[in-house]
Amino acid sequence: MSDKLPDLIDPLMLAERRAVFNGVINVTALERLSDFVADSDGVVNVDAVFAKQGKRAVVSGSIKTQLKLECQSCLQDFPWPIDVHFKLAVVSSLQETDKLEIDAEPLLFDGEKLSFNSLIEDEILLALPDYPRHDYDCITRRSSQDRDYETQTTRSEADNPFSVLAKLKKTGE
Repeated sequence: MSDKLPDLIDPLMLAERRAVFNGVINVTALERLSDFVADSDGVVNVDAVFAKQGKRAVVSGSIKTQLKLECQSCLQDFPWPIDVHFKLAVVSSLQETDKLEIDAEPLLFDGEKLSFNSLIEDEILLALPDYPRHDYDCITRRSSQDRDYETQTTRSEADNPFSVLAKLKKTGE
């Protein structure tokens, strides 16, 4: 088991060694994800296990983090928890993906080393909502808050003893 996560991986070699990785990745290190989050602070907790299932190399694990997304309805930031479990079977061609006999998503591996951060980032991007928004009706809540503010403002103007004089002045002009 390793606390330091590798930059580049060879999933076939790691599956032969039955490697296990536990560690964290800074959200700032995940460049494509920065386009989708409102705040890049924070870390992503990663657990990854490389193993063999039959003759097939498999990468499985979990990803946990909490991201700040921008609500597409009210444009306010809100927290979005991510708790993803993944299982990827290493394949060398697209034809092999159709022949997968195990319950796993394909991971295309052409013999070159893969970026571990990109692999984790792909799983996070798949877990993000297409249309991020609060789980409640934030527009209705926001408009009711605005109405409450307007009511308080109107009430405070009505409580002003000189407001009657201001109305008389306007009608007298």
